[in-house]
Amino acid sequence: MMNALIGWIAPQLGRAALLAIALLGLALSFQTTRLASARRALSLEQALHQTDIANMRAAQAIADADWQAETARMRATNGRLKDETDRAADAVRTQYLDRVLRIPAATADPGAPADAALPGTDSAKSTDRSGRDAILLARNDALICATNTARLLAAHDWALQIAQER
Repeated sequence: MMNALIGWIAPQLGRAALLAIALLGLALSFQTTRLASARRALSLEQALHQTDIANMRAAQAIADADWQAETARMRATNGRLKDETDRAADAVRTQYLDRVLRIPAATADPGAPADAALPGTDSAKSTDRSGRDAILLARNDALICATNTARLLAAHDWALQIAQER
């Protein structure tokens, strides 16, 4: 009986083994097809990624070149404006210094009455003076004020020119 059972089971096991091998082969074939498809998709994705990288690098190179050109243009413009401002400041400074040097020096007499007219105040309507009230100011301080005023006016004009350039 055992032999009969083995005789009956052995062919069934062989068929089952063949069926299992066939199914495994079919599964392997299916997986191989899926793997090949995934590899093709990955290759396509890598190619697209490399294209994107190349496009990004090209766009970055263009942006860098544009930035360098704009920087050079701004440096040239600012250099030109600076030179013009320096020339204008020097011209105005020369005028202011000339005006300061034309003002007569005040007497250093501490005993002079407080209500006495200061030297040069008789021409209060001169273009070199403003108003009637005069103050004493050391000539060096007046020269410093003239220089600083000329630079400030030139800087103001420079800022206006920069605003117009943009």
